[in-house]
This record gives sequence, C-alpha cells and structure tokens, in this order.
Amino acid sequence: MNSIKLKNSRKNDVRKYLLTGVASCTFTFSNGVKAGITSSPNNEIVLIKLIPCSSKLKLLEYSVLNNYSSVKNISELAKLSGYNCIKTFTRHFKKSFGQTPYQWVLDRKMEEINSLVINSDVSITDIAAMYDFKSISHLIALYTKRYGLPPHKNRLSKLSGL
Repeated sequence: MNSIKLKNSRKNDVRKYLLTGVASCTFTFSNGVKAGITSSPNNEIVLIKLIPCSSKLKLLEYSVLNNYSSVKNISELAKLSGYNCIKTFTRHFKKSFGQTPYQWVLDRKMEEINSLVINSDVSITDIAAMYDFKSISHLIALYTKRYGLPPHKNRLSKLSGL
C-alpha cells in the first residue's frame, strides 16, 4: 500500500491521505463501531480525510460531515440533517460553518478534485463524472477560476516540479 500525505491547505484542521494499491481497509472508531472499505479490481484510489471531532460537536455539524459526500444536492443534505425547510437549514448551516451549504460542499469537492488532479492519473472526464458535473467544461472553468490553471496544465506543472 502506497500512502501519500497531502499538503494541508486549511488551518491544520483536516489531514488528507491518498492511498493507492489498497485491497481493503477497516476503520475502528472510538465507540467500537467498525467500518470497512473494499475496492474493486480496477485499482481504485482511496482518498481519506481525517477531520477532528470535538466533544461539543453539534448535531448539525456531525450530520453534515457524515453525509455531505453522499448527497446529490443541498435539499438531501438538509433532510439527512433533520431539516425540512431549506431556508432554516441554510441559516443554521451558515452559523456553524460560516458559508452557505452550496459553497461549503463545492469547496470540499474542489479540494478533493485538486488532490485527484495533482496526485493521480485519473482523467478529467472521469473526475467530472465522479463528482456529478454536468459537463467537463463546467469543471474546467471552476477549477481554473479557483486554482489559476486548468486541471491538465496544473497536473503537468506538478509532474514537472514547477
């Protein structure tokens, strides 16, 4: 198993690891619960993000952190967090996270996409499909706006060590 510790771009809150060659992985949590991941034979890449959890973590924050990567839209995230009203969910979300749910989820996706662009050879087309972008050009435009270079050029510049 190869492990690459990714550079931390936030305030030392989140540690990220990109794992390759992983056949299976089991996590044992402090409450005794175990969760396992088994990859397919297609040599999948596993990106693990460790987010510290304080003992006073609010139910909303806990729910958002556990569910954001599996939802297709903010409405689903609100429902999984116990809110039927998007407006109320958004107001509480902004108090906890300091930005709108849409922007927060987009920021997390773009961090993951940037890690994949720089640390893997997964095609931009496949990355766009993995993250449910309607078009590759939309992903490229967002990526370029955020990181200053299109994904392909950013990948090449990191490979050449520039």
